[in-house]
Amino acid sequence: MKKELTILGSTGSIGTTALSIENINEHFSIHALVAGNDYNLLIKQAIKFKPKYAVLFNEDYYEYLKSNLFGSGIKIKIGQEGVMDITSDTVDVVLSAISGSDGILPTYNCINNTAVLAIANKESIVTAGNLLFDKNLNKSTKILPVDSEHSALSKLLGSVKKKNIRKLVITASGGPFLDKKNDELEFVSVEESLKHPTWKMGNKITIDSATLINKGLELIEATYLFEIKHELIDILVHPESLIHGIISLKDGTSMAMMADADMRIPISNALFTELNSPKYGNLSLEKVGKLTFKSLDNDKFPSVKLARQALDIGPIGVISYNASSEVAVQSFILGKIKFTEIFGIIENSVANIHKNVHIQNVDNILSILKINSKAKNVAENLVKELLIDKGSKVD
Repeated sequence: MKKELTILGSTGSIGTTALSIENINEHFSIHALVAGNDYNLLIKQAIKFKPKYAVLFNEDYYEYLKSNLFGSGIKIKIGQEGVMDITSDTVDVVLSAISGSDGILPTYNCINNTAVLAIANKESIVTAGNLLFDKNLNKSTKILPVDSEHSALSKLLGSVKKKNIRKLVITASGGPFLDKKNDELEFVSVEESLKHPTWKMGNKITIDSATLINKGLELIEATYLFEIKHELIDILVHPESLIHGIISLKDGTSMAMMADADMRIPISNALFTELNSPKYGNLSLEKVGKLTFKSLDNDKFPSVKLARQALDIGPIGVISYNASSEVAVQSFILGKIKFTEIFGIIENSVANIHKNVHIQNVDNILSILKINSKAKNVAENLVKELLIDKGSKVD
């Protein structure tokens, strides 16, 4: 019997990769495909996969969506209300792959409405992890990671006892600027930042990889997923991106999870059971030739160090880290700030909100979203101040 699947963010890189898995139609009936703005791709996906619902966040394209799906039997929902309606439906599996903070509320709304919540949206766990993993709130939903690193660690952790663990190691490709000198980073362009050496992803996460913000987010994510302190998690630069996670044990041995850089593998690990999971080819080490590793340069890429500082502050710190990184990266994309100024916006935002914001109650989603909004405002004001200092025009 097929399971019902909802994909939040079906037109993004994770959503389209999930739908490209060869036998997905054999094991899943699509309950809903949810997209933000890409109505053309959503229409194509809906016609091919025949979901019960096609949901578009942007209400401006409702008539276009309606006319193109007329007679298909597919029901249409739009806007924030439509997204919340669909995440309130009971289904077997939800793949949460909406980009950025927009995915927080829909992901949280899936709790107890789905048996399995496969999360690719880092921001949901970083910002609302204390709620998602609260057993008093989450009584029936199993949360599984879709990031390749957390998927690898999750598999490895299944074969060891927690008391025997010395360290968890998250690997990082190092992004496109791994070999650049510190003083060269100030002048890198958006176009250069979007040339990831290994993965093909959306703009935000690709620049997050160039700054290593994504590793800061993954560090925070791992503390929630695996209930472990950040001091017991290391970040190791591994440019080939073939070892995705390592566990170092107290007996002096280490276990590594290796696979090709293919996002279908961690997506399949989250969506399918072992019995019906698609079969992929194994890594051919003789073709790889060599594997290289480097320590993380925290001076050149302070994102992980800032994430650790945010974790030491607590939930309000990590919420601010996430929110300010979104603002800073978007400001860089728009040409308002330099690449290296991204880090200062994050550092000052986290320090500012910790010092001046007195909303400490993070035991409900509305408070979390309020802090997230406030943190974005703080970061936006810092960007404006930076532009004023430069004598630039402020919109």
